[in-house]
Amino acid sequence: MKTIYHIAESVANESGGLKTVVLNLNSHISSSFKSQIICNKKEEKDDFLVFPSDKFKNWAYSKELSLYLKQNLDSQSILHLHGVFMHAHFTGSKVAIKNNLPYVVSPHGMLEPWHLNDKKIKKSIYLKLFLNKIIKKSNVLHAITPFEKDNLYKLTNHKNIVEIPNLIHYTNLPKIKNAVDEEEYFMFLGRIHPKKGLDILLESFSRIDNKKIRLKIVGSENEYSEELKRVCEKLNISKRVMFLGGVFGDEKYNLLSNAKAFVAPSYSEAIGMVNLEAAACNTPVITSFYTGINPEWNTNGGIMINPNIVELTKALNDASSWSNEEQNNRGIMLSEYVKENYSWEKKGDLWTELYKTLN
Repeated sequence: MKTIYHIAESVANESGGLKTVVLNLNSHISSSFKSQIICNKKEEKDDFLVFPSDKFKNWAYSKELSLYLKQNLDSQSILHLHGVFMHAHFTGSKVAIKNNLPYVVSPHGMLEPWHLNDKKIKKSIYLKLFLNKIIKKSNVLHAITPFEKDNLYKLTNHKNIVEIPNLIHYTNLPKIKNAVDEEEYFMFLGRIHPKKGLDILLESFSRIDNKKIRLKIVGSENEYSEELKRVCEKLNISKRVMFLGGVFGDEKYNLLSNAKAFVAPSYSEAIGMVNLEAAACNTPVITSFYTGINPEWNTNGGIMINPNIVELTKALNDASSWSNEEQNNRGIMLSEYVKENYSWEKKGDLWTELYKTLN
């Protein structure tokens, strides 16, 4: 039986949706392949092979990880690189090329224009020195969205780019509706970071007609969240905006399920998992065209916008005026759309079939 080695720099909570993606993929293929996750960082409870960085911390260099790959890979090995810029990805591809082993590269949005423009000079140099070869020699370059597929082709001219979206375990997600009435609220959940569009979310929220509806922002607080709180004060919306910090488990799904709408106006995203989770909880989702979601989202209960204040303000105004019936109908319709197009139950075998083509 072939063994799939999932290689990532970090598969910890701090890596956000990437951890969920890798865990679910590892679990889904376990009946057809042996599967092992290898990384530099993990949570204590996780059953991964971990090789901490021992020098060049910004690159997460690990001599032990390189030695492990050299000593343990054999003719039945397939490597799947999750990410592109760190030592784990470099050494994984190097060992695969030297031993003529097949490998898949999933950039997970890291080669999208928004990300390449961040620290542009440094990334351009790395691309020329190392990454072009890593990508060129890969058997498969994996894209999460049609937009990413187009951008990857323009960047790399790779001949075998396969599109498989991020997926969720639809049937495992609770759909919790409170029996007790409470104030209506919009909700954002995710990393508190400039690329998430929180600047335009706050500005747009300050402009909507409904001054009773609240906004709940969920995510570990940092320097940027403090900056956003100051923005709230300037916009005079501090009393209507709640920064809840990190929220997990049933509490998270309770918040998602009872929101008037989930709002994720990101400037760049490779199908944010929380968009799918919120929709699976029967909650309408307002998101941007730059999150990789199929535009059919617009005709299946959700709302898609360009990430700007005018369009987001209109979307929030429209959502705040929904009756309970319209909000429920939109949530159910969007939930069904996610089940059919973004669930492991319906689409997971795309990965199994892909790995079977690699020799």
